[in-house]
Amino acid sequence: MPAKILVIGGTGMLGRPVANRLKADGFDVTVMSTNSVRAARIMGEGFNIVQGDVTDIESLKRPLAEHEYVYLNLNSQLDPKKYEAIEIDGTAYVAAVAASSGVKRIGMISGASSRGLERGIIYLDAKVKAEKAVIGSGVPYSIMRPSWFFESLPNFVQRGRATILGKQPNKIGWLAASDFARQVSTAFQKKEAANRCFYNLGPSKMTIMEALTKFCERHYPELEPKSMSYGTARVLSYMPGMGTLKNLVPFMKYFEDYDEDVDPSQANRILGANETTIDQWLDTWQKP
Repeated sequence: MPAKILVIGGTGMLGRPVANRLKADGFDVTVMSTNSVRAARIMGEGFNIVQGDVTDIESLKRPLAEHEYVYLNLNSQLDPKKYEAIEIDGTAYVAAVAASSGVKRIGMISGASSRGLERGIIYLDAKVKAEKAVIGSGVPYSIMRPSWFFESLPNFVQRGRATILGKQPNKIGWLAASDFARQVSTAFQKKEAANRCFYNLGPSKMTIMEALTKFCERHYPELEPKSMSYGTARVLSYMPGMGTLKNLVPFMKYFEDYDEDVDPSQANRILGANETTIDQWLDTWQKP
């Protein structure tokens, strides 16, 4: 019989490709969502859907008891309060219930910037605390620490402008969500992938401006990407509809000083290297 896996957070930009890949690779996939009706509409046929909430430990017991594997793809949308409740406490609840339910493996998405170390910024420290909860549960784990995804590039195009915050001089290992999904699925299929943290990078590194420029040249040739200062962003954050800038500033300020000096060789060896280039990804991306 197919191995049963519970995907928590499977309807979003990164969770859905993973769920689709797991299904294509023969897993019996259940997607847990706080809105099961919406999840069923998004996922379509071929997926089991269950109602559940990582902030409600009771709602986790039955779904976890019915699955061999669990994959966490939690999204707090840069809201500090949600990071505490969802990423930190929610992951701890899942890990605790998984340990008492006989789950064989927990997988989760973290980030390349975490490196397993807290640095005093909630957006990153939440990932580290979540990792520690999973590792400390005693359940075999596969933790993914990906770089930035090509799929995030459209988010830099807002209100008819293509903008990054700060200078962002560092090169990062952009990757495609489809490649990442393959690595996640492979991790659940290999015993060698248990009890490891993987750095998931793409085939080449670029700055955010370099990647955004390529994106605009192909799909928004009328736009010239520009950099916005953090001071300007803070002022604009008080304008109607611009409140997300307030949380985005400290997040982007961190990455301005972040050197992505991590080694993807273990992930490449065990899970297979990510080979999709930005040009290949741009060939497949379509405007919504």
